Amino acid sequence: MNQSLFLFSVGPVQSFIAQARKTQDLYAGSYILSHLCRTGAQKLLDEVEGEIVFPNVKNKFVPNRFIAIVDETATNLKVIGKKVEECVRLEFKKIADEALKKLGLEKPQGFAEQVTKQLSIQWVILPFEEKGYQESYKKLESLLRAVKNTRGFEQLEETGRKCSICGERNVKFYRKTRDESKSGKNVYKKLFSRDVRIFEYDEFKNVELKHLQPGEGLCGVCFTKRVAEKYFAEGFEKDFPSTAKIALLDALDELKKGGVNIPRKIGEQAIFDLKNEREPGEDLTDKEKENAKKIYGALKERNISFSPYYAVLLFDGDSMGEKVSGPDLKKNVSLKDYHKALTGKLGEFAARVTRNIIVEPKGYTVYAGGEDFLGFINLNYLFKIMKDLREEFGKIDLSEYADEEFTFSAGVAIAHIKTPLSEVLKWARKMEKEAKDINNGERDALGIAVLKRSGEINKAVFKWKIDGKWVTDIISKLCDNLRGGKFSNKFIKNLNIEFLKLIDDNGLFNDENIVRLEMKRLLARFCKIHENSDREKIIAELMEDLSEMFFTSGNIDNFLSALNIADFMAREVK
Repeated sequence: MNQSLFLFSVGPVQSFIAQARKTQDLYAGSYILSHLCRTGAQKLLDEVEGEIVFPNVKNKFVPNRFIAIVDETATNLKVIGKKVEECVRLEFKKIADEALKKLGLEKPQGFAEQVTKQLSIQWVILPFEEKGYQESYKKLESLLRAVKNTRGFEQLEETGRKCSICGERNVKFYRKTRDESKSGKNVYKKLFSRDVRIFEYDEFKNVELKHLQPGEGLCGVCFTKRVAEKYFAEGFEKDFPSTAKIALLDALDELKKGGVNIPRKIGEQAIFDLKNEREPGEDLTDKEKENAKKIYGALKERNISFSPYYAVLLFDGDSMGEKVSGPDLKKNVSLKDYHKALTGKLGEFAARVTRNIIVEPKGYTVYAGGEDFLGFINLNYLFKIMKDLREEFGKIDLSEYADEEFTFSAGVAIAHIKTPLSEVLKWARKMEKEAKDINNGERDALGIAVLKRSGEINKAVFKWKIDGKWVTDIISKLCDNLRGGKFSNKFIKNLNIEFLKLIDDNGLFNDENIVRLEMKRLLARFCKIHENSDREKIIAELMEDLSEMFFTSGNIDNFLSALNIADFMAREVK
């Protein structure tokens, strides 16, 4: 029987997902790509006998690529491959067209062209024999990389005001500001085009504020992401929480437990405005503002504290390319069987993440494909969530097939709700990269950055474990000691003042013993526990933990940043 390997990839991934002003944009981009990949896989199986080897396309979240074994020659499969590609392109166009139709909107001129030229699709085919699966798979991966490196593109020639989200394509939908609607100002002049559907400031028939905000202009692709909910009947999170809601999750949960009814649409941003004695923003409806005042009053009455900070967490499995394409398999084990087992285990892990770990009020998942993850986490649960995810991933057991240990490196960005989401995502990815590069690529690490509202940034990178202890536990313990009043944060401030002046350009200090001695002195000086049997024990335990962190931190700057992050978390977390 003639068989071929078929590898299909749909993108662009980074730009399509990461180009986001709102959490809903991020979620929609991820969901649509999963849907398109699943659509392509189903079309292939409709056209020819075969099986999808990787991933499990029945999972809720699917990567942007799949590999299949099909009972067909490569020559005939070329025709089928083109059908699969065309099916995926038509599906994206259908999402855009159907969403507009349900909103009662006509397509502006140029809308269809923006949508049809968005996707970047590559696929490769390679004949193979059963015994040559592993070698064929490696060659297939190499071919796909070559195709991606030489792929062409269609030029989209546009002159005019660019989209508020992607900054690449012309605006096709624009909502006037309050002043522009009141004055009747001709906004076409500032948009440099008349091929735009203009909405008045208070024109909410079908197109709500969550779809298009005052002063916001979106291209056809980004508007499609905003209104994709109109196409998907089920499975799509139509009201993905804002960053403000993520920050409030724990406080709202406390209200629920106290018997307070939480309205579906609150206007969470307004709660922070009220806390800061400001008028709620104009991008909220009157009902949302009213609900926000009720909830803020309940929080204030019950003295429930809440922080304007939240976290973006992402991780990527370490060396997954090597684990998928070329592991040292045990005797009488085929790569195909290993791929099937790996697909199943990663799917089980992803299900546990969304079912047991990332649940409200702890956070929300944007994407959980098994080997990678992106989500929003409430600060009160951050360190626990990080540890739980890493522990669960490490439990993946494929020892029947190969001696592989499963680890991942994570990037976390903690930011204020007012910080542009694109900047937060950039820092989360930056910290993930630094985690993977730790100790010349040892990986199995975490990187954390705190983007303070003031503009100050603290970042630190560590291996997940230090001498058998979880770094997240060490930092959490320090936070508890600071928050519980056992130690003053002045010992951290003094360490910063004393040693930042002495380190070289590489963050190194040539007398580590001095750091240890001074840290011990300051811990004793700023310990707020009265003289008793616990005082010396608590100082000794904290000193041991911090010493281990210091001697594995790489440099004192990284260590001090970790202490500063702990100090920040102690203030912001209950």
